[in-house]
Amino acid sequence: MDKDEAKFLLGSFRPDGADAGDEDFAAALQLAAEDRELGEWLAGERSMDAAFAAALGSVAPPASLRDDILGLETTGFGGIPQAETGLDAWMIGSLASMAAPEGLRGRVLASMATTAQPRQPGAGWWRKAAWPVAAAAGVALAFLFTIDRSVDPLPTAAIIPASTTVPVDVVQASFIRTFESPLFGFDEHRQPHGELVEILEKKKLPCARRLPPGLVGVQCEGCREMVIDGKRGSLVCFDDPVNGRVHLVIFKRSDVCGELPTRDNPALSQNGPWAVARWIDGDQVYVLLGSRPLEKLATLF
Repeated sequence: MDKDEAKFLLGSFRPDGADAGDEDFAAALQLAAEDRELGEWLAGERSMDAAFAAALGSVAPPASLRDDILGLETTGFGGIPQAETGLDAWMIGSLASMAAPEGLRGRVLASMATTAQPRQPGAGWWRKAAWPVAAAAGVALAFLFTIDRSVDPLPTAAIIPASTTVPVDVVQASFIRTFESPLFGFDEHRQPHGELVEILEKKKLPCARRLPPGLVGVQCEGCREMVIDGKRGSLVCFDDPVNGRVHLVIFKRSDVCGELPTRDNPALSQNGPWAVARWIDGDQVYVLLGSRPLEKLATLF
């Protein structure tokens, strides 16, 4: 073993001496004991590692940190900055439209609790060496989400083969994830509903010709295309100065599966902070969402 190989191994030697009896370090430690220059280098490395470990140990994480991390799935990721490039934006937008399998969080946590193994002899050096790799991965993820609002994202069309139909629950969940994405925005802004209808028609997108009574005459904040599993739909946002902002998602009935009532008797539900109304009108499916109590959304019908 030469000094470069020894430095590579000893660079992951823990400052508290926990690896002193590890056979993976035996030859490198012996060389450090015999070579003064290498020994001095190791002493300096352990001193810096110890200082760094002490600095980390002095930081007390917030008591709510674990719950805050686990709660991200319900509170959204509004604090994540936007992507640096159009390709990053396209990737993030595509991921935002995916629906995780039901119960995934519970299975992952259960797996973490049952698969932990005791440390095996000889496993220490590579485990510590893996810390910089994990840190580099974190830097790479942070770089992926860096902001540049001047870059237009690429189209967020699905990159998987389209299925026959999309469940209406997926339509609802996809809107919430898309809206809570840092990349959310409108294709058209602040135009009368009639003009937005014309714009959507030119793009061959479904549009609402009959609105709930409470939305007739309400100012439109904007509209955009929504693509879920290859199915093209529309999103129109209404900004009522009295009742607040609501979002109307529209898809063709032939693209969406699920039993739904008519517009005169919509299915109402509360999904966390989101009040939701779903119905069928002609050959189109509508999902109306607002961050408000369900009773307030019901007054629009």
